[in-house]
Parts: sequence; structure tokens; C-alpha cells
Amino acid sequence: IAPAVALLVVAGSVNTANAADKVKVAIIGGTSDAGIYMAQAKGWFTEAGLDVETIRMDSGARMIAPLSTGDIDVGTGVISAGLYNAVLRGIKVRVVASKGRNIIGQSFQSIMVRKDLMDSGKVKSVADLVGKRFALTAPGAVDNATLDEAMQKVGKSIKDVNTTYLGIPAQLAAYLNKGIDASVLPEPFRTQAIAKGLVRELMTVAEVRNNMDVGSITYSEKFATERKDVAQKFMNAYIRGVRFYDSGIANGKLMGKNAAEVMDVLAKFSSLKDKKLLATITPTAMDPDGNFNLKSVEMDLAFYKKLGMVKGKIEVAQIIDRSFIDAAIKTLGPYKRD
Repeated sequence: IAPAVALLVVAGSVNTANAADKVKVAIIGGTSDAGIYMAQAKGWFTEAGLDVETIRMDSGARMIAPLSTGDIDVGTGVISAGLYNAVLRGIKVRVVASKGRNIIGQSFQSIMVRKDLMDSGKVKSVADLVGKRFALTAPGAVDNATLDEAMQKVGKSIKDVNTTYLGIPAQLAAYLNKGIDASVLPEPFRTQAIAKGLVRELMTVAEVRNNMDVGSITYSEKFATERKDVAQKFMNAYIRGVRFYDSGIANGKLMGKNAAEVMDVLAKFSSLKDKKLLATITPTAMDPDGNFNLKSVEMDLAFYKKLGMVKGKIEVAQIIDRSFIDAAIKTLGPYKRD
């Protein structure tokens, strides 16, 4: 082989060896994706040799199909009925980390009602949602369980509400043209809708069920097995991102040690760009180690089964794989709040 050609071959080998591993991640664009935003902004994905591409989708339920085929590597939605049904059909996906939950004093999701209905007194309580047009993100998504549980508190159920399906961004437009009466909105969409005079808060999701686990990181089977080392690098960087985000929170608001930087990153990557509004949001509660509240996840599955949204024998343990967060915690050490 000629020296010049040999040099090109060697150079090409070096470039290939140093090429970043591409990771496709589906997001909704809410604040519960903060761990990913922080890892991107702080350069931790790049440091791990990853080239992370985020792809916007309007609900977690719509991420299941591309996850099943490996067209996306990581999904950031919720543990929905559709995910259980996919597993029952033999489609393999792995829920690998919690991404967000609602707790008293830090509930990032609320049942919101169109402002004119609240102002007029037509809707004063959950009982007044009977017969109203309530937008859900998708059939069998967690907001279905939230609505049913809220209605159960007044002796009713989700069946007493006129439900329709709309992605979160589309819900804001529907409020504007009075196409819907109520929905469950997460941050920052909740704060945006309030600022625009579209909605008022009826109750927080934490008031419906405290410590409700609503967000998750899900890996495609191809990513988790065929690219396991890359999947672990992603998780390590993601957990670093979550921990940095948590350091910006104090007393249920973005007023912690690193709050200014956290808000800068959220303004850059999330759908809410106004920093003054960002300062007023209720930040998503995130476990710094990515741990699940399994009791909450099991309650949602029981609801899906009760309404026939999930048919077949399946348990929560069949879809959750803790190995990636366990390995990340081992590498990073225990979380220490400053």
C-alpha cells in the first residue's frame, strides 16, 4: 500500500474511532425533559462521546411505535396503556428511569379549566366536569387515570366526562377557540396558558394523588441490547443532568443554588422562552437517582386493566429495567445536595 494511501487509511480509522455515537431522543418539550436539557447544555452528552438529537412529539403514547422499531433510541413520555399492550404483543421496550412526578408543594401538572367557565362559576369543582369536553393526550395515557381518580372523589368516573384526544401543544389552541373545556396541563404549558388568559387551575395532580409518577425514560430494545455501552453512557449523563436540575430547586420553586443557570437552559431548550415566566413555574419533581414510585405506576396499570385498556396478564415488573440507573448510581456515587 502506498504511503499516502496508508496515511489516509489510518486517518480515516482515527476519525471513525472518534466519531460520536448518534442517539435519537423523542421529547414533548416540557420541563420534565429537564434532565436531558441540562446534560446537553453542560456538555455531558458530548463528554460521553454522544451526539444526541431531540425529536419533538406531542405525546408519549406516540413514541411507542418508533421505539418498537428502533427508529428512535429513547422515549421520554409516560408509562401508558399502549406501552403495556405493545409488550403483550411481543414488542420489547424497556422503561429505564423515572422522569418526573407530582408531589404536594411541587406539582408540575394540574387539571386546568377554561378561564371563562371558572370565572362564570359554571365550573367550581371536579363535580362540574361531568359532561364537559376534557382533552386527554392519548387513549390510555396517564392523564386518563388522573381524570378518573379525580372524578372518583365525587362519586363519578372518567365515563361521565366527554373526552377527546389532543396533544399538549394542540390543547392550547383548542382552549383559545373554546374547543375544549378542561385538560391536564404540565409545565411550562400550564404557566403559558395561564399567562395568555386561557385557563385557571382547578386542582393540582398531587391533590388527586400525591407522589404520582408520571414521566419515564424508555429505551428501545435495540438501544438497550445492541448498543448497551452507549445506552449506559446516555444514562450516566442524564442522571448528571437531573441532579444539576435538582440543585436549582428550593422550596418547590426555581430558587436553588443553580436556579439562574437552570432557567437559562430551560429557556433555551423547552417551549417556554420567557425567563420571567420560567421563574414562576412549578418545577417538575425528579428523583436524583431516577428511581420509580412503583406503587403509583401499579395504580395506573390497575386503572388501565379495570377499563379494559390493557387486556392480558402483565405486571409492572415486566417493563421496568433498573440496571441502567443502578450502574449510573454506582459510577456517579450517591446524590449529595449542596
